Amino acid sequence: MPLIFRKSFLFILLIMLIGICSKAQTHKLDSLRNGFQHASNENDRKKIVMAICEQTYSLSADSLLKYLNIGLQLFKPASKEYIRLKNYYCFYLFKSGKIKEGLELNDSLIQNTIDKKNIDDLGMDILAARCSGLIRNGENKEAIAQCFEMLQFAEPVKDTAGIIKAYNLLGWSNMELEQYNDAIKWLKKAMLYSVTSTYLERIGVIYANMASCYNNINRPDSAFYFIDLALKYSRSSENLTSLANSLNIRADMFINKKDYEAAEKDMKEALEVRQHIGEPLYIISDMAQLSSFYASTGQTEKGIEIAKNGIEIAKKANNLTKLIFLYTALGENYKKAHLMNEYSESLETIAGLKDSLYKNNSSNAIAEMEAKYELQKKENIIIKQKYALNRSQYISIGTSVFFILCLLLIWALYRNYRLTQKRKMELAMAEQKLLSYKAVEQAEEKERKRIAADLHDNLGSYAAAITANVKNLKEENNSNADPILAQLDENAQNMVTQLGDTIWVLKNEQLPITKLADRFKAWTQRLIQNYPQVKYHYAEHIVDDIEFTPAKILHIFLILKECVNNALKHSECSDLIINFFSEGNWVISIEDNGKGFESNNITKGDGMANIKRRAAECGWTVEWKNLEPSGTLVVISETNTK
Repeated sequence: MPLIFRKSFLFILLIMLIGICSKAQTHKLDSLRNGFQHASNENDRKKIVMAICEQTYSLSADSLLKYLNIGLQLFKPASKEYIRLKNYYCFYLFKSGKIKEGLELNDSLIQNTIDKKNIDDLGMDILAARCSGLIRNGENKEAIAQCFEMLQFAEPVKDTAGIIKAYNLLGWSNMELEQYNDAIKWLKKAMLYSVTSTYLERIGVIYANMASCYNNINRPDSAFYFIDLALKYSRSSENLTSLANSLNIRADMFINKKDYEAAEKDMKEALEVRQHIGEPLYIISDMAQLSSFYASTGQTEKGIEIAKNGIEIAKKANNLTKLIFLYTALGENYKKAHLMNEYSESLETIAGLKDSLYKNNSSNAIAEMEAKYELQKKENIIIKQKYALNRSQYISIGTSVFFILCLLLIWALYRNYRLTQKRKMELAMAEQKLLSYKAVEQAEEKERKRIAADLHDNLGSYAAAITANVKNLKEENNSNADPILAQLDENAQNMVTQLGDTIWVLKNEQLPITKLADRFKAWTQRLIQNYPQVKYHYAEHIVDDIEFTPAKILHIFLILKECVNNALKHSECSDLIINFFSEGNWVISIEDNGKGFESNNITKGDGMANIKRRAAECGWTVEWKNLEPSGTLVVISETNTK
């Protein structure tokens, strides 16, 4: 074996030996140990021993065993304190890698000391210890079932500490199964309870698990937020297990960021903390993480050697979960070193281990369901026996209820029949009314088209004849300057134009604002030729092509013509601006730079009165505004949103 590998292996073994043999080094534990050495009476010694053993998460296995033995000598076997120390002894066995023995002791405590009809805080601690042991042993499905049982006991009596422990253990077990979103859900619940309780000394564990989950689902911002909180509370509460775990989690996060210096610093500090705890399960985890670190930094020889050493330890402990982590780290090193055959073999091993882990947990789940089924089957037999004893009473009650239900059903059917008939009648009347409306509309439409045709065929031909006659008179008499003939010619032309516009409106069922704009623009362009001194500007912004009835189109067309004629004839303007806007509501404006108007004159004259009357009939608004330094703005808009 190369010298560098021997040094790495000896370094790991040294850490394990120091962890097993060392004493606690937290201020709290040092203070308690000094207090125990100087205790003057037995009662003080009892209190201090219990306080020391409560710090299981920061004690090394040998120190915990030392004070457990002292405590078991001080308390009577039947006392609560003695049972609690026995439960701490389970954690000692877990720390020592004797998980099966710890679970066997825990099962005996559950069987002999817990009254499941009235579980106190000690009973909840014993159940929580069992969950912890099951998770360490890779039996996560059974651990989840145990957590739900804890919640069934804790929630009805609002046992906050018990609820928090159950939620945290549910999060931990789901993490081991790589169900990270489910784990986050339970850990959040534990976190919400923890911040309002006396359980703050363990909240660092919850925050660390949250950070690990977010890191595994690639949410680094959330992961760093929670890991900083985890480190803060772990240091303040002197929880060495939580502190070491948090440092390793953050090291993994730094590796993902390629900040290898920070990652190595955290892992070294975590290893120093582990020296004071000495739990093989976590030492294996640290070896897996260190191996992954060496893979990410290209130190594959170190990574392969450390992973192999960790695999040997995990195999002796028969821990499938940690074996998966170690083989994953080993595979990372093989891949980085381009040892593809070995990398392929490690992937196959991981797949096999995951299948075994799944089968183990699935078989436990099936066994649990079978046990529940047998229990339910026995309860069903008891229910049937009770039913047989009271059968006659049930029959009479059932007959009465059935008769009442039949009456209610008949009444409901009759009521439904009446309502159905009423609805049919209402629908028939509504349909008849609709048909009547349609008939009226069709008649009106037919009459409107007939009027348009009559106007075109009769009055149109006469108007055209009048125009032709006036033209002939001018040519024959050569009297272009005759004012009477000029006026007659103008009136004839206006009559033809007005008649054409009216026929255009009446011939259409519905007209969109775009067609109105096009028609009015054409009319304005023809008219403006008679006013060469006026510059004409036209703009439109039509998003919603709103439709108008023929009557409304005629009204608005005549309003616009009156406004333009007023501007050209009376304002003495040199610029005329017309703007069509339609987006949600419609607005049409006509602006000139003429001499403006006097507000008193708005109410005078037939033209203004006609504009107001037409707008009022259609529900529109017309506003006249004087502009500065001169000019008039007329704005026509709809009063209500269509």
